[in-house]
Order: sequence, then structure tokens, then C-alpha cells
Amino acid sequence: MTRFFIASALGAFTVLLAQNLPAHAAQNPPANADQATFDRLAAEPLRYAGLSSPGNARILLGLHPTAQGGLEGEMMQLDATMRPQFAGPAKGHFTGTALHQTARCTVSITLPERDLLLDGPCSDSQMSGALSVHQRPSQLWSQVSQFISPDPTLSQYWLTRQAWQQATTPSATRP
Repeated sequence: MTRFFIASALGAFTVLLAQNLPAHAAQNPPANADQATFDRLAAEPLRYAGLSSPGNARILLGLHPTAQGGLEGEMMQLDATMRPQFAGPAKGHFTGTALHQTARCTVSITLPERDLLLDGPCSDSQMSGALSVHQRPSQLWSQVSQFISPDPTLSQYWLTRQAWQQATTPSATRP
């Protein structure tokens, strides 16, 4: 039951991330830039990941604490063949004294066409909660329409430290 919930939540997370991805954003940037982003993610002290059953996408999030409860890092989505789909900087904060205990985290991830907001409980081993997707319209009429009636998309997410190894291992070699 728990695995079904995790797969369903991550599936919704991946679908929301991939919605309205423009054709030019689907093109992969140079491999060395992707590798540099992955290397930074892997070096972060707080690493979270999740696997999604639709398309076997992998969500990677690497963060480090900053002054006064701040969090900074990056997020990357990989497809089933381990190719990066998109990545973006992450910035947020946690309430509490330290992440070795459960705290409340809010993390904003900036992507080319939209912003993601992760909000919920977190610790050094996992984070979960509500996911809001806010589109950033580029045409004037869309901007006016978005201002009058914002249309955030809501879902849930659950990322864990334990899933990092599985998410960064190609499918063919996983049991």
C-alpha cells in the first residue's frame, strides 16, 4: 500500500513537472553541463530522490543549509535512460533548530517556464508534502489572465535519502 502511494505521488509529481514543457526545453544541454549539475547535486550534504512509475523518471534534489535556517541547492529530473530532462536552482528555508529532527521545509525551484514550491515536513532523511506548480506566462494576455486568476497546480511529493542510490543507478542494473 505504501509503495503504491509513493509511486502514485511521484507519478503525479513527474506529470506535473513535465506538463507544458516546451519543445526547445526538452532538448538536452551539453553533457558536460549536465554532469557538472549532477556532480554538484551528489556533493550536497542533503540529498533526496524519488522514482516515478510513469516513464520511470527520477527526481534528484540536493540541498545544503545556509545561515538562519536557509536551504540552497539544485533539482534535476532524469528520464528512464538517465538523461537529464531539466534542472533548476532550489532555495528555501526550514523551521526548527536542525534537520536531524523533523522540521517544516519550504523550497522553491525555478525552472524556465514555471516555478515549483515544495512545502511540508522534512528531515535529513526525507521530505514530503504539497507540491505547487506556478506557470510563468510569457505573452501579455497570459500574464494578465494569470494575474487575475492564478492557476497553480497542486500535488504531493515524497523524496528520501535512501532512494538516491536507486535513482542514480541505471534501470538495467537495478534488481
